[in-house]
Amino acid sequence: MAGVGYLRLPLQSKRAPSSHHELRWGRPAHRGPPLPEPRGALSLLLLLLALHSRLAAGCPEPCRCAGTRVDCGRRGLTWASLPAAFPPDTTDLVLTGNNLTALPPGLLDTLPMLRAAHLGANPWHCDCRLVPLRAWLAGRQERALYRDLRCAAPPALRGRLLPYLTEEELRAGCAPGALCWGTLAAQLVLLGLGLLHALLLTLLLRRLRRLRASARAAHRLSLTAPLVAESAGVSES
Repeated sequence: MAGVGYLRLPLQSKRAPSSHHELRWGRPAHRGPPLPEPRGALSLLLLLLALHSRLAAGCPEPCRCAGTRVDCGRRGLTWASLPAAFPPDTTDLVLTGNNLTALPPGLLDTLPMLRAAHLGANPWHCDCRLVPLRAWLAGRQERALYRDLRCAAPPALRGRLLPYLTEEELRAGCAPGALCWGTLAAQLVLLGLGLLHALLLTLLLRRLRRLRASARAAHRLSLTAPLVAESAGVSES
């Protein structure tokens, strides 16, 4: 129609929201470089942890390693300077020619792949500290390698072969210290508690037997009371 103007409205875009963020907040989603996936970050973290553990389980100082053989022989090692741990895949451990008088308890037990431990030419002090080593030697099938392990002290066991000593002989070399007295005291306390528990249990059983006997007597009395009353009534009549 003439004289009638038409108002043109801008056409709205028909594009559907391309992401959940556009649907919820009404703004376009992130269109920059793709964000790193959590799975990739987790893989990187696991790789770093594996590398750290591999370095931690490396060759200890001052030893030399070749494959799965760890050579710590003739380095003047003592109880204090001996490495605290060795690579878990160690198959041959050389500790020959040092100043070792004993080994830390469980040191050889932490090496599941260990086939041979060279321990000769050390001044072993054959006392209670060598009980774990003797137990480890007793479980070895190949004993020819350990026939030269001789005691340097105490005087009563000097020159004796360590694998052939009894546990009692090794324990006799240690004077009872504070730890031994503490262990003895703990055992006595446990024994006393056990006896007290047994006494209380005995008293409880006796009490239960008395209560059971009293209950039986009361039950019998309740059964015989009507008969007594009935017989008394008949006699009065």
